[in-house]
Amino acid sequence: MIRTEIQALRAFAVCAVVLFHLWPNRLPGGYIGVDVFFVISGFLITSHLLRSQEKGTLGLADFWARRARRLLPAAYLVLVVTAIGTLLWVPKVQWQTFFLEIGAAGIYVENWELARNSVDYLAAQHAASPVQHYWTLSGEEQFYLIWPLLVLLAGWIATRSGANRRRTTAIVLGVVTAVSLVFALWWTVVSPETAYFITPARAWEFGLGAMLAFVPVLAGRDHLRAAVSWASLGVLTASCFLMGAETPMPGFAAVVVCVASAALIWAGHPEVAWSPTRIGDLRPLQWLGEISYSLYLWHWPLIILVPYALGVDHLGLVERLLIGVVSVLLAWATKVWVEDPVRTHRKLVHHPGRSLVATGVAAVLLVGASGTGWGVVEKQNREDAALAASITDDAPRCFGAASRAPGAKDCPNPELDDVLIPTAAGVREDWPDYPGCDEQLLKRPLKGCAIGEKKPGRPHIAVIGDSHSRVLMASLETLADKGMLSAELFWGSGCSWTAGEPYVKTTEFKDQCRSLKDDLDTKLKKDAKDYDVVMTTAWSKLITGPKKERVKAVKDAWKPVLKQGVPVVAMRDNPTSGETREDQPACVEEAGVARANEECSLDRKKSYDSIFDPFGPAVKQSKGAYFIDNTDFFCDETKCPAVIGGVNVYRDRDHISITYAETLAPYIWRHLKDFGVVKGR
Repeated sequence: MIRTEIQALRAFAVCAVVLFHLWPNRLPGGYIGVDVFFVISGFLITSHLLRSQEKGTLGLADFWARRARRLLPAAYLVLVVTAIGTLLWVPKVQWQTFFLEIGAAGIYVENWELARNSVDYLAAQHAASPVQHYWTLSGEEQFYLIWPLLVLLAGWIATRSGANRRRTTAIVLGVVTAVSLVFALWWTVVSPETAYFITPARAWEFGLGAMLAFVPVLAGRDHLRAAVSWASLGVLTASCFLMGAETPMPGFAAVVVCVASAALIWAGHPEVAWSPTRIGDLRPLQWLGEISYSLYLWHWPLIILVPYALGVDHLGLVERLLIGVVSVLLAWATKVWVEDPVRTHRKLVHHPGRSLVATGVAAVLLVGASGTGWGVVEKQNREDAALAASITDDAPRCFGAASRAPGAKDCPNPELDDVLIPTAAGVREDWPDYPGCDEQLLKRPLKGCAIGEKKPGRPHIAVIGDSHSRVLMASLETLADKGMLSAELFWGSGCSWTAGEPYVKTTEFKDQCRSLKDDLDTKLKKDAKDYDVVMTTAWSKLITGPKKERVKAVKDAWKPVLKQGVPVVAMRDNPTSGETREDQPACVEEAGVARANEECSLDRKKSYDSIFDPFGPAVKQSKGAYFIDNTDFFCDETKCPAVIGGVNVYRDRDHISITYAETLAPYIWRHLKDFGVVKGR
């Protein structure tokens, strides 16, 4: 029997999510629709499992086959269409990320992939993929995989002990739910970025719904039930408007949402004139509930892919409304022509094994196809590396920064007019790889990631800061490979070398940064003289606050080093572009080499001059500190070119490519010699 109040609750949940994605500023807490879905799923699936348990017909193959027939056809259809849309409209610079996530969604581990990316400073700011919303389906499928096993375990325990089977099952599932809730509340504080996605922190939401399966629907007392329904609906509606991006989820706020959802289900269908079920029973809402699954699947890929297809940066009101309408139409068509026919197909219903085999084959094909898309870019990356090596080995005139060097003559080099290294598709992979470096920096006592052989008479340099300092390290590595210096890198994601509280906002990065800073302060106070020079740079936008405070934070961090007579060399940050990490490479890819600088160059005032860099003022106020200003290597009077001397300058919105960083190496060395802080050729 279909419970119409649950169908109406589904309609509410999917509308909340879709409206949130279309108008996030108008409905900032609409994401709670996901929590509502989890509670509903927990209740319905556990109710089904308990009925099967009581009848003695609980079979894993049959259960999983039913879930596969119900959920996978529509999910895989949307993934295939999304993959085709990616091939047609999305720049290659984003293919690897998108196809990797399509593959993860196909085997229902997208939530773990997003959790991994959420603590990757570079990945966390990439453009959203069109299958990002599959994280909820991944968590749900993992629940469907584990939950029946727990029910079977409870039944086995009851049989062995002679206890009541239903009561034992309630205890087992209740303990799992309680443990998950405690973990979620704790992990939401420790690592909110990962807690949002991972199954252990979400299992209690399914579990809360599951507990309802052991409690009879509140019978009689229709006025009380109607009041509970209205109160719960009010809580959910208010949550959609009062919660937002800063609300820790799935923490205490999620408890409020899930309890309200559970109360609505428990209240059932009160038969009084003023009950909200009178509204929920309306055919349009029931219909939305019926297509809610497919509507959830379709809306997000359209929101992400349509701007690429139309060639626009942002969706206008008309486009958003059309996406909403098209999503509903696609959901209806999918429900009628895909979901229902497969779910009720006689050969699949009567032979569960066929459903499971079909699922496995479809998953393999989907992952294989997405792997092919990923491999196209990987092949391009290898070709880029080979081409770059062949060109740089010949040391062409005017390559990269050399074309903008002071006193450079007869530049540009016509031989480089059609060259782009790395290509737009492969520039994302142009990143310094120091194996074991990140893990090493988490060990104590603190030890930097070393390049070059430390020898007497050879300058030994410490490089400190965020990911921009890691790029600086790549410049120094070019010099180290020539035997000119050795260096150690101390870096943290978003962790600029400043005194006081870290500026990064995310808890995960802030905790790591705080730990690194504390240990680095201790090390420098003791061992700064182990280095001939300490160098630093940072993404200036991450150092926030009043300008005087920013300068002071930088100066205070340098004091222990300068007091020991060790010079500090700070380098001005590079220009910053775009809103997402792919903006600049995507522009270069679309424009092509010939038009890249015409269409993709950055406005110098907006992307460079208007951004306050505290290093310059800090150097002026600190004896023994020096400042490298590479402005001329990035910009002319008004523009900052996207391609310089055949080199693709920007890896993403705020990091330069390693190839361009390497071409800066001789000029950084010249500065160090001019400052008198190093000696050598």
